[in-house]
Amino acid sequence: MTEIHYEVREKDLIAFNEHLLASNERVQKVINRHQALVPAIIGVIALILFFVLKDIPSAIYAILLSMAWGLGVPFFLKLSMRKQIRQSYTEAEKANLQGRYILHTDGDGLVEVNAEGESSKVSWKNVLRTEVEKKYVFIFVAINSGNTALIIPRDTLAKGDNLHEFVKAVDEYIEKQG
Repeated sequence: MTEIHYEVREKDLIAFNEHLLASNERVQKVINRHQALVPAIIGVIALILFFVLKDIPSAIYAILLSMAWGLGVPFFLKLSMRKQIRQSYTEAEKANLQGRYILHTDGDGLVEVNAEGESSKVSWKNVLRTEVEKKYVFIFVAINSGNTALIIPRDTLAKGDNLHEFVKAVDEYIEKQG
């Protein structure tokens, strides 16, 4: 039985949702459109202004607008998504999801114990996969949908906990179920 201690914060919930959005094709198409296609169209307009109409000041403004759009809109979209994610959680949901947790493996599944000592168990057949990121480990589970995961922030792990060993143990149990 391996065990880890960690804390989930609001920024971790946002990071998980951003992780999901980063793999969403529709969202990526919108971002790519705003980062490449719109600035390219404005660039073509700038070329027309420069070469055909000989309006150099307007062409320079169009190029500057193109650059500002290409660099600024993805940043704005990210801020907008974060705001929407924050608003998607009620205060009760945030309170329920945030806090200190102990997560350990046993023969039947993953057991998560919150700060109040309440435990919940996810059987191994409902543990889908692990995704290891630079700052997080997400253990996806089939509870409500495929977009549910246990969020383990690396920077809140208790000293002495071996996350690598824990993830390896979870992956081995998942393989046994497969």
